[in-house]
Amino acid sequence: MRTRLIKLVTFLGGIYFFLEFVLPGTVFGVKIDAYHDQISNGFITVGAMAAGLGLINLLMQHGSKIIFRRRGWVYSAALLSGLAIMIAVTWQDWSGTRRIAAKVAEISRLSDFAERIRSDHEKKVEDTLPPAARNALLKETAAGLLARIESELAGFDLDRFGAGSIDHGLARGYRAEADAGAGAVRAVLETLTVAEGEVVDVAANAAAAKALRGLTDSWRNLRNLEYEHSGAKHVYRLLFEGLFVSLGSAMFSLLGFYIAAAAYRAFRIRSAESSLMMIAAVLVMLGQIPFGVWIWSGLPDVRLWLLEVPNSAAFRAITFGAGVAGLVMAFRMWFSIESETFDGEER
Repeated sequence: MRTRLIKLVTFLGGIYFFLEFVLPGTVFGVKIDAYHDQISNGFITVGAMAAGLGLINLLMQHGSKIIFRRRGWVYSAALLSGLAIMIAVTWQDWSGTRRIAAKVAEISRLSDFAERIRSDHEKKVEDTLPPAARNALLKETAAGLLARIESELAGFDLDRFGAGSIDHGLARGYRAEADAGAGAVRAVLETLTVAEGEVVDVAANAAAAKALRGLTDSWRNLRNLEYEHSGAKHVYRLLFEGLFVSLGSAMFSLLGFYIAAAAYRAFRIRSAESSLMMIAAVLVMLGQIPFGVWIWSGLPDVRLWLLEVPNSAAFRAITFGAGVAGLVMAFRMWFSIESETFDGEER
């Protein structure tokens, strides 16, 4: 029963995406793609669950090695330790950038609010508070936010960036811009119309929105530069750029020896086909380097012709064959022909 249910769900999922692709959006008054976004999000959720299952399986396999001290448990311990440390550091890095984004978003929302007041007043939008009352709320909220920003700017430590460094100069410039921006915002808030009955000056709201946007940019730049010199960011760069990227470079550099050995075996002249491949490879390599131009100035043109004409034609044939093979495999999976595992359980 379980096997039949899995095959049925697989077939229904395949037939839905097949019909959604080939049929128009509406057929006989029925919207085929009405819930396409929700269904696609459901498949993405299932894929995320599969990634979680993979992580659980990784922990079970290597965790059991460590617990029972099986052969190679030291490498499993190193793998899980690296995984745990990198997850913790990445989470800390994400939390830090999220806190900066939240602080910047406070100013950005006030800018949008000032612009919205101006827009609603010009369009005479009903069912909203009077512009004067909304300006009063804007002024009160912005004043509290400005007091907090100015307090943080007063205690901002420039010494952490290293005197005379480029970042020290940038931080000093961003701080000066933020100070000037806060002063500009405070000045323009005084021009907002907050008294009932007065003629609303929409130009003041536009100026307030512009000043708040300028403060948003300078505050974001200052906070991002400050976070780049934080301990969490240093640890993240040490593990990712200093260790992970370097290990990846070392691994791929070792692959160069295997590629050279494989090229030697592939280019050994044993038949007419291997001779043709060897000649083409030599012409392409000579046309790529300055030494080939010194031998004959026409080698770059020969190289370009080989890459654009015979090579492109061969790649098109390979791509077409791979596409047909992928289509056949998709049909086999759709009709559960590739489900020998379940069939073996039934047997």
